[in-house]
Amino acid sequence: MAAALDRSAFFNAARAQPFGGSLKQGQVTGMSAILDACPLGLDSDSLAYCLATAFHETARTMLPIKEYGGDAYFKRMYDPKGERPQVAKTLGNTVPGDGAKFAGRGYVQLTGRSNYRRATAELRKRGYLTAGQDLTLAPDMAMTPDIAAAIMFLGMAEGWFTGKKLSDYFGSARVGDPFNARRIINGVDKAEAIKGYHTAFRAALKAAGHVPGAVSSSVPTKPVETGPVFAPAPRKPADPPPPNTGGVSASSSLLSRILLRFSTKA
Repeated sequence: MAAALDRSAFFNAARAQPFGGSLKQGQVTGMSAILDACPLGLDSDSLAYCLATAFHETARTMLPIKEYGGDAYFKRMYDPKGERPQVAKTLGNTVPGDGAKFAGRGYVQLTGRSNYRRATAELRKRGYLTAGQDLTLAPDMAMTPDIAAAIMFLGMAEGWFTGKKLSDYFGSARVGDPFNARRIINGVDKAEAIKGYHTAFRAALKAAGHVPGAVSSSVPTKPVETGPVFAPAPRKPADPPPPNTGGVSASSSLLSRILLRFSTKA
């Protein structure tokens, strides 16, 4: 948790941009949870880009959502029996019905059996999931705040989704590149718009006095169990973009523990 962050100043700045003058309670709740889950030492550019990504991928709700669409849409887009079998193969969707089962969820719209399987393995390694918990068997677990936040921060820091990671574009030793940082999630789809959101969130963090490394020292012995948080689905685009290979917020102290080891490696 960014203890030195002036939350009031942050929300006042974010209300103006990128939210256009007003904030709903759900948006405040979602952003608070993301800030609480901020990894130890994460620089302002990287945190701003995570916020910008969540802003875009959750249709501005700042809450974990499931990708818009019904079973027919998911079958067409991601299923081995759909219209794009090669995309389904790339996503690891090998069984009819996988398109709907492994549709996008969470802050970064985790999509595809392979990505749900990898997220399960990575979270288990850190003790975040038990041996009996499996996102491939219960995909809606990716909608729970603790798990969705871990997927977002770990996945973007470690390059789970495309091989690209936050440190490829941000950090003290480089000039930030928020346009190409979109490659962490989904090529350069909507990259210019997300670059603008990044600028706004970066300014809000600056106004709030963001200090990387100022985190809570309290560490629980096990994850805090919270139920799914469902937000309204975003509007379906007329021409759907390529599927995200990536995936909401949560218990800050736990995620600080989880991310402590890799935050200096990302």
